[in-house]
Amino acid sequence: MRGLLHSRRGSVAFATVIALVPLIGVVALGGEAGSWYVTRQHAQNAADAAAYSGAVQQLCLSNPPCAVTQTVDYRAKQSAAQNAFCNAGATSYPGSQCGTSLPSGISQTVQVASLTSWKGAAGTYVQATVTQQQPAYLARVLGLTTVNIPATAVAKVQSLTAPPCVLSLTGSISFQGSPNIDAPNCGMASNSTAKDAINFTGGGMSMNLGSLSTVGGCTGGASFCNTALTYMPAPIPNPFSVLDGVTLPTLPDCSDKTKLFAYSPTIAANRCTNNNGNKLSSSITLDPNGGVYFISGSLRLNGGVSISGTSALFILLPGASLKATGGSSINITGNPAVQTSWLPPELQSHASLFANMAIYKIPDPDTSKNGPNDVTFGGNSGINLKGVMYLPSANVTFQGDPTVNITGGKCGELIAKSVEFNGNATFDTTGCPKETKLTSSQYVQLVQ
Repeated sequence: MRGLLHSRRGSVAFATVIALVPLIGVVALGGEAGSWYVTRQHAQNAADAAAYSGAVQQLCLSNPPCAVTQTVDYRAKQSAAQNAFCNAGATSYPGSQCGTSLPSGISQTVQVASLTSWKGAAGTYVQATVTQQQPAYLARVLGLTTVNIPATAVAKVQSLTAPPCVLSLTGSISFQGSPNIDAPNCGMASNSTAKDAINFTGGGMSMNLGSLSTVGGCTGGASFCNTALTYMPAPIPNPFSVLDGVTLPTLPDCSDKTKLFAYSPTIAANRCTNNNGNKLSSSITLDPNGGVYFISGSLRLNGGVSISGTSALFILLPGASLKATGGSSINITGNPAVQTSWLPPELQSHASLFANMAIYKIPDPDTSKNGPNDVTFGGNSGINLKGVMYLPSANVTFQGDPTVNITGGKCGELIAKSVEFNGNATFDTTGCPKETKLTSSQYVQLVQ
Protein backbone atom coordinates (compact mmCIF):
# COMPACT_ATOMS: atom_id res chain seq x y z
CA MET A 1 0.00 0.00 0.00
CA ARG A 2 2.85 2.33 0.89
CA GLY A 3 4.34 1.71 -2.54
CA LEU A 4 1.11 2.48 -4.25
CA LEU A 5 0.84 5.82 -2.48
CA HIS A 6 4.33 6.77 -3.50
CA SER A 7 3.90 5.59 -7.08
CA ARG A 8 3.99 8.36 -9.76
CA ARG A 9 2.46 6.33 -12.51
CA GLY A 10 -0.64 8.06 -14.04
CA SER A 11 0.12 11.52 -12.63
CA VAL A 12 0.61 12.99 -16.08
CA ALA A 13 -2.76 11.66 -17.24
CA PHE A 14 -4.43 13.13 -14.16
CA ALA A 15 -2.84 16.50 -14.77
CA THR A 16 -3.89 16.36 -18.40
CA VAL A 17 -7.51 15.74 -17.44
CA ILE A 18 -7.41 18.67 -15.05
CA ALA A 19 -5.93 20.91 -17.79
CA LEU A 20 -8.48 19.80 -20.35
CA VAL A 21 -11.43 21.03 -18.29
CA PRO A 22 -10.85 24.76 -18.94
CA LEU A 23 -9.69 24.01 -22.48
CA ILE A 24 -12.95 22.19 -23.24
CA GLY A 25 -14.79 25.11 -21.66
CA VAL A 26 -12.99 27.60 -23.90
CA VAL A 27 -13.68 25.48 -26.99
CA ALA A 28 -17.34 25.12 -26.04
CA LEU A 29 -17.60 28.84 -25.38
CA GLY A 30 -16.01 29.43 -28.79
CA GLY A 31 -18.59 27.18 -30.35
CA GLU A 32 -21.38 29.18 -28.68
CA ALA A 33 -19.81 32.42 -29.92
CA GLY A 34 -19.68 30.85 -33.38
CA SER A 35 -23.44 30.29 -33.25
CA TRP A 36 -23.84 33.95 -32.32
CA TYR A 37 -21.83 34.89 -35.43
CA VAL A 38 -24.06 32.76 -37.66
CA THR A 39 -27.17 34.36 -36.15
CA ARG A 40 -25.58 37.78 -36.64
CA GLN A 41 -25.04 37.05 -40.35
CA HIS A 42 -28.64 35.94 -40.76
CA ALA A 43 -29.82 39.06 -38.94
CA GLN A 44 -27.66 41.25 -41.18
CA ASN A 45 -29.11 39.65 -44.30
CA ALA A 46 -32.60 40.36 -42.97
CA ALA A 47 -31.70 43.97 -42.11
CA ASP A 48 -30.15 44.53 -45.56
CA ALA A 49 -33.22 43.14 -47.30
CA ALA A 50 -35.56 45.18 -45.11
CA ALA A 51 -33.74 48.49 -45.61
CA TYR A 52 -33.38 47.96 -49.36
CA SER A 53 -37.03 46.94 -49.86
CA GLY A 54 -38.24 49.83 -47.74
CA ALA A 55 -36.19 52.31 -49.76
CA VAL A 56 -37.46 50.83 -53.05
CA GLN A 57 -41.01 51.28 -51.80
CA GLN A 58 -40.20 54.86 -50.75
CA LEU A 59 -38.94 55.48 -54.28
CA CYS A 60 -42.06 53.92 -55.77
CA LEU A 61 -44.42 55.99 -53.62
CA SER A 62 -42.60 59.21 -54.47
CA ASN A 63 -43.04 58.56 -58.21
CA PRO A 64 -46.77 57.88 -58.70
CA PRO A 65 -48.51 55.91 -59.92
CA CYS A 66 -47.04 53.19 -57.71
CA ALA A 67 -48.44 49.72 -58.36
CA VAL A 68 -47.56 48.55 -54.83
CA THR A 69 -49.56 50.53 -52.28
CA GLN A 70 -48.15 49.17 -49.01
CA THR A 71 -46.25 51.46 -46.66
CA VAL A 72 -42.48 51.58 -46.40
CA ASP A 73 -42.72 49.95 -42.97
CA TYR A 74 -44.81 47.07 -44.31
CA ARG A 75 -42.53 46.32 -47.27
CA ALA A 76 -39.42 46.44 -45.10
CA LYS A 77 -40.86 44.11 -42.46
CA GLN A 78 -42.15 41.77 -45.14
CA SER A 79 -38.61 41.38 -46.49
CA ALA A 80 -37.29 40.78 -42.97
CA ALA A 81 -39.96 38.10 -42.49
CA GLN A 82 -38.91 36.45 -45.74
CA ASN A 83 -35.49 36.15 -44.10
CA ALA A 84 -36.96 34.58 -40.91
CA PHE A 85 -36.97 37.66 -38.66
CA CYS A 86 -40.28 39.00 -37.33
CA ASN A 87 -41.72 40.89 -34.41
CA ALA A 88 -43.71 38.73 -32.01
CA GLY A 89 -47.01 37.77 -33.60
CA ALA A 90 -46.18 39.44 -36.94
CA THR A 91 -45.61 36.28 -38.94
CA SER A 92 -48.29 36.47 -41.62
CA TYR A 93 -46.43 38.47 -44.29
CA PRO A 94 -46.50 36.88 -47.77
CA GLY A 95 -43.51 34.58 -48.11
CA SER A 96 -42.72 34.77 -44.39
CA GLN A 97 -40.19 32.25 -43.09
CA CYS A 98 -41.02 33.04 -39.45
CA GLY A 99 -42.58 30.33 -37.33
CA THR A 100 -45.68 31.02 -35.29
CA SER A 101 -43.55 30.60 -32.15
CA LEU A 102 -39.86 30.71 -31.28
CA PRO A 103 -37.93 28.36 -29.00
CA SER A 104 -38.12 29.16 -25.31
CA GLY A 105 -36.10 32.21 -24.30
CA ILE A 106 -35.65 33.53 -27.85
CA SER A 107 -37.30 36.74 -29.10
CA GLN A 108 -36.91 38.93 -32.18
CA THR A 109 -37.59 42.57 -33.02
CA VAL A 110 -37.66 44.39 -36.36
CA GLN A 111 -37.62 48.20 -36.34
CA VAL A 112 -37.89 50.39 -39.44
CA ALA A 113 -37.33 54.16 -39.61
CA SER A 114 -37.54 56.65 -42.49
CA LEU A 115 -34.81 59.27 -42.15
CA THR A 116 -34.21 62.62 -43.80
CA SER A 117 -30.52 62.61 -42.96
CA TRP A 118 -27.85 60.10 -42.00
CA LYS A 119 -24.42 60.83 -40.59
CA GLY A 120 -24.99 64.52 -41.27
CA ALA A 121 -25.92 64.07 -44.95
CA ALA A 122 -29.41 65.10 -46.02
CA GLY A 123 -31.38 62.70 -48.17
CA THR A 124 -34.02 60.00 -48.21
CA TYR A 125 -32.99 57.00 -46.12
CA VAL A 126 -34.60 53.87 -44.68
CA GLN A 127 -32.96 52.27 -41.64
CA ALA A 128 -33.78 48.73 -40.53
CA THR A 129 -32.61 47.26 -37.20
CA VAL A 130 -33.06 43.54 -36.58
CA THR A 131 -32.35 42.03 -33.15
CA GLN A 132 -32.51 38.53 -31.71
CA GLN A 133 -32.29 37.95 -27.97
CA GLN A 134 -31.43 34.44 -26.83
CA PRO A 135 -30.26 32.69 -23.63
CA ALA A 136 -26.58 32.33 -22.84
CA TYR A 137 -25.40 28.88 -21.93
CA LEU A 138 -21.70 28.35 -21.33
CA ALA A 139 -21.31 32.14 -21.50
CA ARG A 140 -22.99 32.27 -18.10
CA VAL A 141 -19.54 31.75 -16.61
CA LEU A 142 -18.79 35.23 -17.92
CA GLY A 143 -21.83 36.66 -16.18
CA LEU A 144 -24.13 36.64 -19.22
CA THR A 145 -27.66 35.31 -18.89
CA THR A 146 -28.97 36.55 -22.27
CA VAL A 147 -27.28 37.69 -25.46
CA ASN A 148 -28.61 40.42 -27.79
CA ILE A 149 -27.52 39.98 -31.40
CA PRO A 150 -28.33 43.15 -33.42
CA ALA A 151 -27.83 44.09 -37.07
CA THR A 152 -28.51 47.44 -38.74
CA ALA A 153 -28.69 48.44 -42.39
CA VAL A 154 -29.35 51.79 -44.06
CA ALA A 155 -30.45 52.24 -47.67
CA LYS A 156 -30.56 55.56 -49.53
CA VAL A 157 -32.67 56.68 -52.47
CA GLN A 158 -30.01 58.04 -54.81
CA SER A 159 -30.35 60.36 -57.81
CA LEU A 160 -27.88 60.60 -60.65
CA THR A 161 -26.02 63.89 -60.64
CA ALA A 162 -26.50 64.21 -64.41
CA PRO A 163 -30.14 64.10 -65.61
CA PRO A 164 -30.80 62.50 -69.01
CA CYS A 165 -30.96 64.55 -72.18
CA VAL A 166 -31.84 61.48 -74.27
CA LEU A 167 -34.74 59.21 -73.28
CA SER A 168 -36.02 56.15 -75.11
CA LEU A 169 -39.63 55.60 -74.04
CA THR A 170 -40.32 52.01 -75.07
CA GLY A 171 -37.43 50.90 -77.27
CA SER A 172 -33.71 50.63 -76.87
CA ILE A 173 -30.81 53.05 -77.11
CA SER A 174 -28.37 51.45 -79.54
CA PHE A 175 -24.76 52.26 -80.36
CA GLN A 176 -23.22 50.68 -83.48
CA GLY A 177 -19.99 51.35 -85.29
CA SER A 178 -17.94 54.28 -83.99
CA PRO A 179 -20.28 57.01 -82.77
CA ASN A 180 -18.88 59.88 -80.75
CA ILE A 181 -21.00 60.77 -77.74
CA ASP A 182 -19.95 63.86 -75.83
CA ALA A 183 -22.54 64.66 -73.16
CA PRO A 184 -20.67 65.18 -69.89
CA ASN A 185 -23.37 67.25 -68.19
CA CYS A 186 -26.31 64.99 -68.97
CA GLY A 187 -27.02 61.35 -69.64
CA MET A 188 -29.07 58.84 -71.60
CA ALA A 189 -31.81 56.56 -70.31
CA SER A 190 -34.16 53.87 -71.62
CA ASN A 191 -37.52 53.00 -70.07
CA SER A 192 -37.57 49.67 -71.90
CA THR A 193 -37.62 46.58 -69.68
CA ALA A 194 -35.94 44.42 -72.35
CA LYS A 195 -32.58 42.81 -71.66
CA ASP A 196 -31.10 44.87 -74.53
CA ALA A 197 -32.68 48.18 -73.52
CA ILE A 198 -29.15 49.54 -73.94
CA ASN A 199 -27.20 47.84 -76.72
CA PHE A 200 -23.59 48.20 -77.82
CA THR A 201 -22.39 46.67 -81.11
CA GLY A 202 -18.73 47.18 -81.92
CA GLY A 203 -16.01 48.69 -79.80
CA GLY A 204 -14.75 51.78 -81.63
CA MET A 205 -17.13 54.24 -80.03
CA SER A 206 -16.18 57.20 -77.88
CA MET A 207 -18.42 57.67 -74.84
CA ASN A 208 -18.34 60.70 -72.55
CA LEU A 209 -21.68 60.51 -70.76
CA GLY A 210 -22.74 61.99 -67.47
CA SER A 211 -24.93 58.92 -66.82
CA LEU A 212 -26.40 55.86 -68.54
CA SER A 213 -29.35 54.02 -67.04
CA THR A 214 -32.29 51.75 -67.84
CA VAL A 215 -35.04 49.77 -66.16
CA GLY A 216 -33.98 46.89 -68.44
CA GLY A 217 -30.60 45.37 -69.19
CA CYS A 218 -27.52 46.10 -71.27
CA THR A 219 -25.96 43.92 -73.97
CA GLY A 220 -22.65 44.28 -75.80
CA GLY A 221 -19.17 45.20 -74.68
CA ALA A 222 -18.63 44.78 -70.95
CA SER A 223 -16.42 47.88 -70.85
CA PHE A 224 -19.44 49.95 -71.89
CA CYS A 225 -22.20 48.04 -70.08
CA ASN A 226 -20.24 48.22 -66.83
CA THR A 227 -20.80 51.98 -66.85
CA ALA A 228 -24.60 51.59 -67.07
CA LEU A 229 -27.03 51.36 -64.17
CA THR A 230 -29.37 48.55 -65.19
CA TYR A 231 -32.71 47.25 -63.88
CA MET A 232 -33.49 50.54 -62.19
CA PRO A 233 -36.56 50.37 -59.91
CA ALA A 234 -38.47 53.17 -61.66
CA PRO A 235 -38.67 54.57 -65.21
CA ILE A 236 -37.92 58.20 -66.04
CA PRO A 237 -41.22 60.16 -65.90
CA ASN A 238 -42.29 61.54 -69.26
CA PRO A 239 -43.14 65.25 -68.77
CA PHE A 240 -44.95 65.41 -72.14
CA SER A 241 -47.11 62.26 -71.87
CA VAL A 242 -50.34 64.29 -71.88
CA LEU A 243 -49.61 65.21 -75.51
CA ASP A 244 -49.82 61.56 -76.55
CA GLY A 245 -53.61 61.70 -76.44
CA VAL A 246 -53.89 64.68 -78.80
CA THR A 247 -56.01 64.00 -81.89
CA LEU A 248 -55.16 65.07 -85.42
CA PRO A 249 -55.31 68.87 -85.66
CA THR A 250 -57.76 70.40 -88.09
CA LEU A 251 -55.73 71.62 -91.08
CA PRO A 252 -56.76 73.30 -94.33
CA ASP A 253 -57.58 71.09 -97.27
CA CYS A 254 -54.33 71.47 -99.12
CA SER A 255 -54.26 69.51 -102.35
CA ASP A 256 -50.67 68.46 -101.70
CA LYS A 257 -50.43 66.93 -98.24
CA THR A 258 -46.63 66.91 -98.39
CA LYS A 259 -46.43 70.69 -98.29
CA LEU A 260 -45.65 72.73 -95.23
CA PHE A 261 -48.56 74.22 -93.31
CA ALA A 262 -47.70 77.16 -91.08
CA TYR A 263 -49.10 79.35 -88.34
CA SER A 264 -47.00 82.42 -87.63
CA PRO A 265 -47.38 86.16 -87.10
CA THR A 266 -46.57 87.03 -90.70
CA ILE A 267 -47.92 83.95 -92.50
CA ALA A 268 -51.69 83.94 -92.74
CA ALA A 269 -53.37 81.06 -90.97
CA ASN A 270 -54.65 78.22 -93.15
CA ARG A 271 -51.83 78.59 -95.63
CA CYS A 272 -49.78 75.80 -97.21
CA THR A 273 -46.32 76.80 -98.41
CA ASN A 274 -44.90 74.84 -101.36
CA ASN A 275 -41.91 72.59 -100.65
CA ASN A 276 -41.73 71.23 -104.22
CA GLY A 277 -43.39 67.99 -103.17
CA ASN A 278 -41.70 65.99 -100.44
CA LYS A 279 -38.17 67.13 -101.21
CA LEU A 280 -37.03 70.56 -100.13
CA SER A 281 -35.37 72.11 -103.21
CA SER A 282 -33.98 75.25 -101.61
CA SER A 283 -33.01 76.48 -98.19
CA ILE A 284 -35.61 78.07 -95.95
CA THR A 285 -35.15 80.80 -93.37
CA LEU A 286 -38.12 80.76 -91.03
CA ASP A 287 -40.00 83.77 -89.74
CA PRO A 288 -37.71 85.46 -87.17
CA ASN A 289 -40.76 86.46 -85.15
CA GLY A 290 -41.55 82.83 -84.45
CA GLY A 291 -44.02 80.31 -85.74
CA VAL A 292 -45.40 76.79 -85.68
CA TYR A 293 -44.90 74.63 -88.79
CA PHE A 294 -46.76 71.40 -89.57
CA ILE A 295 -45.42 68.60 -91.76
CA SER A 296 -48.09 66.24 -93.05
CA GLY A 297 -45.96 64.12 -95.40
CA SER A 298 -42.32 63.18 -95.86
CA LEU A 299 -39.90 66.08 -95.59
CA ARG A 300 -36.48 65.35 -97.15
CA LEU A 301 -33.38 67.54 -96.99
CA ASN A 302 -30.14 66.82 -98.88
CA GLY A 303 -27.63 68.45 -101.23
CA GLY A 304 -26.74 71.30 -98.90
CA VAL A 305 -30.32 72.46 -98.35
CA SER A 306 -31.00 73.93 -94.92
CA ILE A 307 -33.81 75.00 -92.65
CA SER A 308 -32.96 77.63 -90.07
CA GLY A 309 -34.83 79.90 -87.75
CA THR A 310 -35.35 81.04 -84.19
CA SER A 311 -38.48 80.68 -82.09
CA ALA A 312 -39.65 77.87 -84.35
CA LEU A 313 -41.64 74.71 -83.65
CA PHE A 314 -41.94 71.90 -86.20
CA ILE A 315 -44.85 69.48 -85.66
CA LEU A 316 -44.88 66.20 -87.58
CA LEU A 317 -48.43 64.99 -88.06
CA PRO A 318 -49.37 61.30 -87.95
CA GLY A 319 -47.70 59.53 -90.87
CA ALA A 320 -45.14 62.31 -91.39
CA SER A 321 -41.39 61.70 -91.42
CA LEU A 322 -38.23 63.79 -91.53
CA LYS A 323 -34.91 62.89 -93.11
CA ALA A 324 -31.81 65.05 -93.42
CA THR A 325 -28.79 63.72 -95.36
CA GLY A 326 -26.09 64.73 -97.83
CA GLY A 327 -24.69 67.90 -96.31
CA SER A 328 -28.06 69.36 -95.41
CA SER A 329 -28.60 71.14 -92.12
CA ILE A 330 -31.29 72.02 -89.63
CA ASN A 331 -30.73 74.96 -87.30
CA ILE A 332 -33.73 75.55 -85.06
CA THR A 333 -34.15 77.33 -81.75
CA GLY A 334 -37.32 76.52 -79.84
CA ASN A 335 -39.54 79.40 -78.81
CA PRO A 336 -39.41 79.97 -75.03
CA ALA A 337 -43.14 80.82 -75.08
CA VAL A 338 -45.33 79.53 -77.91
CA GLN A 339 -48.37 81.74 -78.35
CA THR A 340 -51.71 79.98 -78.01
CA SER A 341 -53.00 81.70 -81.15
CA TRP A 342 -50.30 79.97 -83.21
CA LEU A 343 -51.76 76.56 -82.37
CA PRO A 344 -54.92 74.87 -83.70
CA PRO A 345 -57.70 74.33 -81.14
CA GLU A 346 -56.68 70.73 -80.39
CA LEU A 347 -53.30 71.86 -79.07
CA GLN A 348 -54.07 75.21 -77.47
CA SER A 349 -54.70 73.84 -73.97
CA HIS A 350 -51.15 72.41 -74.00
CA ALA A 351 -49.38 75.55 -75.20
CA SER A 352 -47.15 75.72 -72.10
CA LEU A 353 -45.66 72.29 -72.90
CA PHE A 354 -44.32 73.59 -76.21
CA ALA A 355 -42.03 76.13 -74.55
CA ASN A 356 -38.47 75.61 -75.89
CA MET A 357 -39.64 72.67 -78.06
CA ALA A 358 -38.13 72.50 -81.54
CA ILE A 359 -39.68 69.32 -83.02
CA TYR A 360 -42.78 67.35 -81.98
CA LYS A 361 -44.35 64.31 -83.63
CA ILE A 362 -48.03 63.54 -83.04
CA PRO A 363 -48.58 59.77 -82.68
CA ASP A 364 -51.02 58.11 -85.06
CA PRO A 365 -54.31 57.19 -83.31
CA ASP A 366 -53.93 53.80 -85.03
CA THR A 367 -51.01 52.56 -82.92
CA SER A 368 -50.18 49.87 -85.49
CA LYS A 369 -49.01 52.65 -87.83
CA ASN A 370 -46.62 54.21 -85.32
CA GLY A 371 -42.92 53.53 -85.78
CA PRO A 372 -42.35 53.00 -89.54
CA ASN A 373 -42.49 56.76 -90.20
CA ASP A 374 -39.25 57.69 -88.55
CA VAL A 375 -36.81 60.54 -88.15
CA THR A 376 -33.35 60.07 -89.65
CA PHE A 377 -30.29 62.30 -89.57
CA GLY A 378 -27.64 60.84 -91.87
CA GLY A 379 -24.75 61.51 -94.22
CA ASN A 380 -22.75 64.49 -93.07
CA SER A 381 -25.77 66.58 -92.15
CA GLY A 382 -25.46 69.15 -89.41
CA ILE A 383 -28.21 69.36 -86.83
CA ASN A 384 -28.09 72.27 -84.41
CA LEU A 385 -31.04 72.37 -82.04
CA LYS A 386 -31.68 74.59 -79.09
CA GLY A 387 -34.70 72.98 -77.55
CA VAL A 388 -36.63 69.75 -77.12
CA MET A 389 -37.31 67.02 -79.68
CA TYR A 390 -40.39 65.08 -78.52
CA LEU A 391 -41.00 62.17 -80.90
CA PRO A 392 -42.87 59.55 -78.84
CA SER A 393 -43.84 57.31 -81.77
CA ALA A 394 -40.67 57.68 -83.85
CA ASN A 395 -37.55 55.57 -84.11
CA VAL A 396 -34.81 58.20 -84.34
CA THR A 397 -31.62 57.22 -86.16
CA PHE A 398 -28.31 59.04 -86.41
CA GLN A 399 -26.18 57.36 -89.10
CA GLY A 400 -23.22 58.18 -91.30
CA ASP A 401 -21.48 61.32 -90.11
CA PRO A 402 -24.17 63.68 -88.80
CA THR A 403 -23.25 66.11 -86.08
CA VAL A 404 -25.97 66.93 -83.57
CA ASN A 405 -25.49 69.84 -81.21
CA ILE A 406 -28.08 70.60 -78.55
CA THR A 407 -27.12 73.76 -76.73
CA GLY A 408 -28.33 76.93 -75.14
CA GLY A 409 -30.83 77.89 -72.48
CA LYS A 410 -32.15 74.97 -70.52
CA CYS A 411 -30.46 71.95 -71.99
CA GLY A 412 -32.47 70.53 -74.85
CA GLU A 413 -33.32 66.89 -74.94
CA LEU A 414 -34.42 64.11 -77.26
CA ILE A 415 -37.36 61.93 -76.20
CA ALA A 416 -38.33 59.23 -78.70
CA LYS A 417 -39.67 55.71 -79.04
CA SER A 418 -36.13 54.44 -79.66
CA VAL A 419 -32.76 55.98 -80.52
CA GLU A 420 -29.87 54.64 -82.61
CA PHE A 421 -26.40 56.06 -83.03
CA ASN A 422 -24.70 54.38 -86.00
CA GLY A 423 -21.54 54.84 -88.02
CA ASN A 424 -19.56 57.92 -87.05
CA ALA A 425 -22.48 59.94 -85.75
CA THR A 426 -21.53 62.70 -83.34
CA PHE A 427 -23.87 63.74 -80.56
CA ASP A 428 -22.63 66.78 -78.66
CA THR A 429 -24.28 68.50 -75.70
CA THR A 430 -21.18 70.00 -74.10
CA GLY A 431 -22.86 73.41 -74.12
CA CYS A 432 -25.70 72.22 -71.90
CA PRO A 433 -25.91 73.02 -68.19
CA LYS A 434 -26.95 70.31 -65.76
CA GLU A 435 -30.70 70.87 -66.09
CA THR A 436 -33.36 69.44 -68.36
CA LYS A 437 -37.10 68.86 -68.22
CA LEU A 438 -36.33 65.23 -67.45
CA THR A 439 -35.68 64.18 -63.88
CA SER A 440 -32.58 62.28 -62.87
CA SER A 441 -32.71 58.51 -62.65
CA GLN A 442 -33.26 57.30 -59.11
CA TYR A 443 -32.08 54.08 -57.56
CA VAL A 444 -31.53 52.50 -54.16
CA GLN A 445 -28.14 51.82 -52.63
CA LEU A 446 -27.18 50.28 -49.30
CA VAL A 447 -24.93 52.75 -47.49
CA GLN A 448 -24.55 50.71 -44.30
